[in-house]
Amino acid sequence: MSDQNERYEDTLLYRIRHSAAHVMAQAVLEFYPETKFTIGPPIENGFYYDFDLPQPITQDDLEKIEKRMRQIIAGAHPFVRKVVSADEAARFSRTSLISWN
Repeated sequence: MSDQNERYEDTLLYRIRHSAAHVMAQAVLEFYPETKFTIGPPIENGFYYDFDLPQPITQDDLEKIEKRMRQIIAGAHPFVRKVVSADEAARFSRTSLISWN
């Protein structure tokens, strides 16, 4: 059980949700490479990403994205936390984000 004084940002749940947001972004970019995205933080009840997609997403699309997310996670890729500067993060390319396949 976590310490009641522990900041949410320091919890395992936060780290899992943060990683899940990245996995979701990878899945979305695989299906819609022209997607633009901005932030995707974990929040108190889950996680999200702001996407600018070329078309509206349907329920079928969501199911396809979730299925791909499960496949990515099943790949047992290492999740490594690395703190970087804003400049370094800006240099991190979209290609790097989806090259884990």
